[in-house]
Amino acid sequence: METIGQALVNNLDVVFFIYGLAFLIMGIAVLLQPKKDSEHKIADIFWLLAMFGITHGANELLDMWAIIRGRHDLLDAVRWLCLVISYLFLFEFGRRFFRLNMANAHAWKRKIAGHFGWWLLPLVSLMIVVGAYLSHDFWEVGSTLTRYALGLPGGILIGFSFLSEYKYQKEILGPLRVKKYFMCAGGSFLIYGMLGGLIVPKTDIFPSNLLNTESFIAATGVPVQAFRAICALALAWSISGILKIFNWELRDRLQKRSDSLQSANKELLLEISERRLAQEQLSASLGEKDVLLKEIYHRTKNNMQVITSLLNLQSSQIDEPRYVALFDESRNRISSMALVHEKLYLSKNLSSIEFNDYITSLANGLLTFYGTSSGNISLAINAGEIILGIDTAIPCGLIINELISNSLKHAFPEGKGGSIVIELKKTAAGSALDSEYELTVSDDGIGIPENIDIRNTKSLGLQLVTNLTIHQLRGSIEFRRHGGTSFIIRFRELKYKERL
Repeated sequence: METIGQALVNNLDVVFFIYGLAFLIMGIAVLLQPKKDSEHKIADIFWLLAMFGITHGANELLDMWAIIRGRHDLLDAVRWLCLVISYLFLFEFGRRFFRLNMANAHAWKRKIAGHFGWWLLPLVSLMIVVGAYLSHDFWEVGSTLTRYALGLPGGILIGFSFLSEYKYQKEILGPLRVKKYFMCAGGSFLIYGMLGGLIVPKTDIFPSNLLNTESFIAATGVPVQAFRAICALALAWSISGILKIFNWELRDRLQKRSDSLQSANKELLLEISERRLAQEQLSASLGEKDVLLKEIYHRTKNNMQVITSLLNLQSSQIDEPRYVALFDESRNRISSMALVHEKLYLSKNLSSIEFNDYITSLANGLLTFYGTSSGNISLAINAGEIILGIDTAIPCGLIINELISNSLKHAFPEGKGGSIVIELKKTAAGSALDSEYELTVSDDGIGIPENIDIRNTKSLGLQLVTNLTIHQLRGSIEFRRHGGTSFIIRFRELKYKERL
């Protein structure tokens, strides 16, 4: 034993190196360990233990440097400062840890912990400063008092708290298998607190004049620094093991988050599958409705053509020209409506048609019917790219049918040439959501006689134009006689819901 002790004394710089490095590693490990949002309350005060490890480790490494290179005043001052600061962190960590730990203890223990308030550290520090100041050697006595008043109680409080922490948090810490780390940390701090707080350099004050580093080596044959180094190594190992609780906690949170995301992903995939199925069903339903709607338009057109054929058969049995003309006019009106359904049947959009194409087909049909398709009457149509719904297209078609028919029958007598102009455009009076349209049907024929009032006439065609404009399209009609005849009709596109 004496041989080992002598070897340790001769290599005390190595002992200080191991001692300081162990504390330094412990402090850095605590600082680098992610502890944010931890449910373990100790995570909020662990930084104090980290600062103790770093500053106390630095103090021991400086002690090693002093042994190797020799002492001088500046080095001694820095060593003393590191020692005092490290014990301040040690004591404060012990005080907070003890209060935190006793929150789960019996009432009498909580009452004792209540006396360890924030004011305790400033009070003890003041007592150390006053005691050192009144002594014969401020630095030497101050260092000794710091060990007695801060190092000893701080180590004991921490050791006791680590042992109690596992006891009170056994339900949480037990499954993590960290009991050995808490027991080792508790025992090591208790021993280190006594070795570091009681075994001090020899001074004239009691009890350091009796119990000191010299008396310890005389009694054991081994320098106290060797035992402290063993405690430091044990603390570095045990604290590193305790830090695993934060890794397990983080892993547990990640696992719960992963399970939650997997559950949400399954629900999302199920919802996507259900929506895809619903979309497929909806698409199939819409496809069926499109087919049915096309079929309705087709059959409506065919039925109107049947009605037209019946009118043709009926008119062929009538000799009176006046009645034949009435049948022809009715047939043309029905044909204009049938043409709308035909265009809708051929259109990709089953609710609206391109009106320029519709007007062209309607007007050419009338020119052919009245025998003027190759004559000297020209036809000009300008409707741009306007698209109208079926509710608006049918009354507009009937109006155009009546006005073109009227022009072909009356505006150009005895083969007189001329032109008919049909124009449909949007006006500035409309809005972005509700456009207003202006339909103009004009010719440069002989015009309507002055004695005829289009709003009060016996002509069925003009009555139909007026009624369709005012009551069906809810628009207005303007009539001009200058240079022929012009009908200007203004309206807004009909919305089916408005008429419910």
